[in-house]
Amino acid sequence: MERCTVQKPEDSYRRRLQRDVPTGIAAFLCLIALLLPTIGATTLLVEGPHLQARGHPLYWLLLGLPAIWSWRMMDYTPGALRTIRPTLFATPFLAAAVLIAAHVAGRDMAAYRVMFLSTVMVCTVGGFLYDRSLLAREGAGD
Repeated sequence: MERCTVQKPEDSYRRRLQRDVPTGIAAFLCLIALLLPTIGATTLLVEGPHLQARGHPLYWLLLGLPAIWSWRMMDYTPGALRTIRPTLFATPFLAAAVLIAAHVAGRDMAAYRVMFLSTVMVCTVGGFLYDRSLLAREGAGD
């Protein structure tokens, strides 16, 4: 006996979004763009080598929030998808703030400069792809 299931219209649109390459790449680049300054801020705020820093609650708070957001993003949740464009726009400013904070703190600037430039490049490419995506043309759905 065949089982008949009724597909909701939003499920069909979600599948189309999942198959749209520019949407997927823009979402992934958005995640990378947000992680770069988050890791930079974490290295500024949590002292010590990586293994020692993992024992600090601030480490988990700073890196946990993007993890939760990215989980919802990769599940193509409409609320998370709506944040791609603003995140791609705002993240270079966050990276610049981390760069300035590192300079004020007297840190070695090479890694922070690379973080800033990488963030700007990833956001630029992500924005370019977002503008050509199904998500930009038809929205995140409801």
